[in-house]
Parts: sequence; structure tokens; C-alpha cells
Amino acid sequence: MHQAGDLEAAVLAYRDCIAAEPDRVEARSNLGAVLAKLGRYQEAIEQYREALAVAPAAVVSRLRFNLALAYYKSFQIPEAALELEAVHRAEPGDLNVALLLADCRLRTGEFQSAIDLLTPLEAAGPDQPALDYVLGMALIRDGKVAEGQVRVDRILRRGDSAEGHFLLGSALFTAGNYPGAVAEFGKAVALNPDVPSLESYYGQALLFTGDPDGAVAAFRRELASNPNDFDANFQLASILAHRGQSSEARALLERAVLVRPGSAEAREALDHGFREDAPSGSDPGVAPGRVAPPIASLDLSRLERPLVLVFGSYTCPRLRGSAADLKRIAEEYRGRVDFRLVYIREAHAEGGAESQWQSTINVKQGISLAPARTLPEKQDHAALCLRKLDLQFPAVVDGMDGAAENAYQAWPSRLYLVGSDGRVAFNTRLGELDFHPAELEAAIRAKLSK
Repeated sequence: MHQAGDLEAAVLAYRDCIAAEPDRVEARSNLGAVLAKLGRYQEAIEQYREALAVAPAAVVSRLRFNLALAYYKSFQIPEAALELEAVHRAEPGDLNVALLLADCRLRTGEFQSAIDLLTPLEAAGPDQPALDYVLGMALIRDGKVAEGQVRVDRILRRGDSAEGHFLLGSALFTAGNYPGAVAEFGKAVALNPDVPSLESYYGQALLFTGDPDGAVAAFRRELASNPNDFDANFQLASILAHRGQSSEARALLERAVLVRPGSAEAREALDHGFREDAPSGSDPGVAPGRVAPPIASLDLSRLERPLVLVFGSYTCPRLRGSAADLKRIAEEYRGRVDFRLVYIREAHAEGGAESQWQSTINVKQGISLAPARTLPEKQDHAALCLRKLDLQFPAVVDGMDGAAENAYQAWPSRLYLVGSDGRVAFNTRLGELDFHPAELEAAIRAKLSK
């Protein structure tokens, strides 16, 4: 029945065998294989474990490998890795075991472990496509991009493949060239969207280039086929938590912690929520309580009421994505709080120094501006931004030296609330995961109540 493909009947027959002889290892092993083929992985795992309990030493490695495969295919990666470690110790030269174990290490973020595992096997047998792929990915994700690129080049020489574009995109992603990564990941998806973690990285690159909705769609596609991808779970949870979908976000975080129990970031988010009190990026900006630095002709020492300073440019998707909330808050506090757009350097200028950062959402929306060469050009860009975003408050244009942008650490976009005393009361980055309108409104109310 098993050999003829009548799997459901084979399950019943194997169970009859086991009922007659509970310690019959071959019957339990074969039943596990049939159940795994039917996608009933948890039942297969139970049979393999029962078989291992009574198996002779000669077949233990084979049973452990099959058990590991059942764990792996049911996305129980830490459990799969534990079994594969035992098999690898018994058979250190088995490439298939090493590759599967290294892939588990990739999925749990243990990149150096995967590198240590595969490097000796590469020296023993060069020019193996699967080994090039897994080792190249581990090197790139561990930040060893140049070494990873050697394996990328070998794969690309063999012809166009999803794996090759995925590796190349990963190298660009690690180097911070997110638009370039988006292009390569897109090519990989077109060739084979089922490559593990491809959609996850595609989503992260889209998020970094200002396309959170595209990122959400990519993360959901990844999780549909690979529910235990750590980054897809964690990043999607972050977006959904910001959007107020806390129940789904928590379920995703619970899964992320199960997949990567060593992640302090995921555990912190699960226990205490995503931190919304710290601006993203490598700098904190001008801290609350500090005197607000001067901005062009704007006199911050003589304010009649609190002032919200919105730093950004029209080519910044984060500013555009925050515009609706900014307009609503400005209207609600009209006459009690002033708003100013502080126009700074273009976030994604076409053909300028920032052109390598051209946002995918800008391309989709047909938004393109050359970098301003003169102050009048910059003023024209500011007027265009106010008009296109329908912002009902004035603009102040930062000088060509970028003095205000630098003083406020504001590029590519940032928001400050300055009290009538001229001191910073609140600051935040703009964008999908950073700007929380309720926090700005709370800070405004606190200022107005004094």
C-alpha cells in the first residue's frame, strides 16, 4: 500500500502492525514517513520518537534525521536543530545533514555557527551550489559581505536563479542599499517566490524604502508559507501594533519568541510592548528641556504659544505618510499652537547624492525632484510640498548650509514641539513606525495646561 501510494490505507495497516508488535521499529519508522508525506507532521514526530526509544544503534542516525525533517517541515526549527546536532556529531561528513543544520542556524540568527559548520565542507568539496547558497547567506547576514559575494558570484555564473538574486539582494541589504535590495528581491520573487525568507527580506527592504503597505503584503506572503520566519513575525507585529491591531501583533510576537528565544528585542516587545518613547535611528535629536537651536529667520526666543516644527522634504515618504495626522492636529489646535514646516535637504533627490536611496514608493507614485542647487530652488520645493500635501501652515526654509537640519539632527524627517519658553518639549521621527499622533497631542496638552 505504501509503495503503491495508497497512503491512508497504509497508515491503518501500519497501525495494525504496531498494535501487534509495539516495539517494531521499522513499522513505526515507515508509519512516520507516511504521516509526514500526508503533512501530518506532529503524528509523524510521535512515531519517530517512539521508534527511537527502542531502536538499535545502527538505525538511530537515520531515525533522528527523519525526526529532524518532520520538525523542520512543521517549522519547529529549534527542535529540528537539536536532532540534527546529534546526527552531525555521528556523521560529520554528511553534506545534507550539515546543510539542513546550517539552514536551521540561519533561521535562528546563529550566523557564525552556520559559517563554522560549512566552511570545512566547502574546502573538502568546492563548487557545490547548495553549499554556496547557504554559506553565502550566512556570511552576508553576519556582515561578511565581501566573503559572501564570492559565493554569490559563483551562483550567478551558473545562470539566472531566484537564489542568486536573493543572495545579491541580501548583500545590498546588509550594505544599506535598500532600493538596490528591493530590485534584486523583486527579481528573485518573480523567478521563485517560495525561496525561504525571500518575502521576509523583501518586506524589510520595502519598509526601509518607505513602503509599509508593500512590506505588510510581503510579510503576510512569507508567513503563509513559512509561519516561523522570525523577521516576518517581528516586523509585521511592529507595524500592526502601531496601527492598533494589538491582538494579532501579540500572536506574531509570541511566535517570534518561540522561533528565536534568544532575541531580547522580541521578548521585550512581548512583555512590555514596542518602545514608543525612543526615536529610531542612531541619534536622539535635541533632547526635551534643551534650548531649541535657531532656524533661519524664525525667532524661537519670543514665542507667543507652543510651536510644532515639522522637518522634512516632499521626497520623504515618511513626511507624506504623516501629513494627514499633522493636518488634523494643526486644525484641532489652531490658534493655540503654531505649526511650521521646516524644509530641509531632499530625502530622495533624483540624481543627487541621495539618488541611491530612491524610494520604491516614490517610484510608484511618480515623485521625483532634483536636489535644490540654490536657496530659491529650495523655496520652490517647499512651496510645492505645502501645495501637494495641502498643509495649512507656513514653511521656513533651511539654508543651503543645512544649519537647522544638522542642529536638530532632522534628516530625513523629524518633528519637535517647542514651548513658549523656547525649549524643546517633545521630539520624534516621522513615519509608519515612529510617529504616534497621540503622543504629540499629549505633549501639546501638557504644554497648554501650564
